Amino acid sequence: MAEKTINESEMTFGPYDENHVFRIEESPQYTAINRDGVRCCEFLLERNWKILFVEAKKSCPNHDARKDSEDNSMRYNNYITEITEKMRHSLELYTSVLLNRQSQKGVSEDMLKTDLSGHELILILVVKKAEKEWLFPYVDVFKEKLRPEMKIWNIKSFLVINEETARAQGLVS
Repeated sequence: MAEKTINESEMTFGPYDENHVFRIEESPQYTAINRDGVRCCEFLLERNWKILFVEAKKSCPNHDARKDSEDNSMRYNNYITEITEKMRHSLELYTSVLLNRQSQKGVSEDMLKTDLSGHELILILVVKKAEKEWLFPYVDVFKEKLRPEMKIWNIKSFLVINEETARAQGLVS
């Protein structure tokens, strides 16, 4: 079993068994279409009957300060749009790979299992530099923005966590 670590946003994710990771943001599938407005999260991780869609950021705009100025509001709205699109497009791209509409090159057999029906899908945003209480409002915002996808895919969790929580959950070393 070869292990893989992923360095993103000044954090080291893993190590993970490489057969259980799809580095979607660096995949040939994404590279072929990203210039067409497609955005993706960093990676997908299969772990404990779950497929985790993981996006990493160094920081996030202050949710409360979004009302202080037009610039803060624009920065906040752009951030929400970016993360929402990354999660939405990652779900779509991974599904298109599973359906063989996109190449399956570079995706392990474990990540291409024909029956993933028993796997829970979880969307995760890890923000390196953030206090836990800063992140609480984001959960509701992302759940609202991704409500259709969460219903369609029966996704029950969108987690917004900091590096400390990610480390406690074994995502970051």
